[in-house]
Amino acid sequence: MDKTQYTFVPEKATIRIAADLNVRRGKPSTQSADIVNVLKAGTTVPYIGYVLNGDTIGTNSKWFLDGNGDFFWSGSTAAPGPITLGKVLKKPLDDLICTQRFGDRPEVYSQPGYGGLKGHNGMDFRTRRETSPNDWKRPVYAVLDGKISEAAEGTLNGKYVRIAHDNGYESIYLHLSETSVAKEQRILAGSKIGVSGNSGAASEAPHLHFSFRPQKYDEKNGYKGYIDPAPYFIDAIQYV
Repeated sequence: MDKTQYTFVPEKATIRIAADLNVRRGKPSTQSADIVNVLKAGTTVPYIGYVLNGDTIGTNSKWFLDGNGDFFWSGSTAAPGPITLGKVLKKPLDDLICTQRFGDRPEVYSQPGYGGLKGHNGMDFRTRRETSPNDWKRPVYAVLDGKISEAAEGTLNGKYVRIAHDNGYESIYLHLSETSVAKEQRILAGSKIGVSGNSGAASEAPHLHFSFRPQKYDEKNGYKGYIDPAPYFIDAIQYV
């Protein structure tokens, strides 16, 4: 695409296809006869940006650009929502034993030190073996394919990893004892990204805090954009 011809806005995300949609090569226009693909309704598709002055259909001249440099019209798309995901998340630990659910303890998390959350904005998973109080280091795995957007350390979260996933969502893994990935590194679902720990001021006992949200999230949803990940895990979760 010759970006000098159009007002191009770079933006890497995914979009849901609301109705069958042609992908056109060469220019963002229904007049382009070179149809290279048909996107099926109900699927989610990644894009790398959009143009605002493509062919106008009704009053809408916005066209998305895919990774191959081809265009599809925005009028037959919709924002991806959690309901379209299904059970897609692999286990971040070998055993999923939840000790604190999403939304728990609103009386604590609504306090100023936590940013006025409505409740716990992730899930806590036990890493310590019942037979030994000092046996708590467990391998931590990526739940989906993606790219490492952060591998760092903070005062409250301790050592942590954040992954931007190919489906338009992101996951974060807090309180690690060590990380084994670097920023911008490509990662596959099930790959080891670190070791569980007890780092950060917000962790009083060893556990893994796991959070999940769309990359284009609603900051005002009361959980800093995070959503309950429980319905999306492939494997069963044990609750205590």
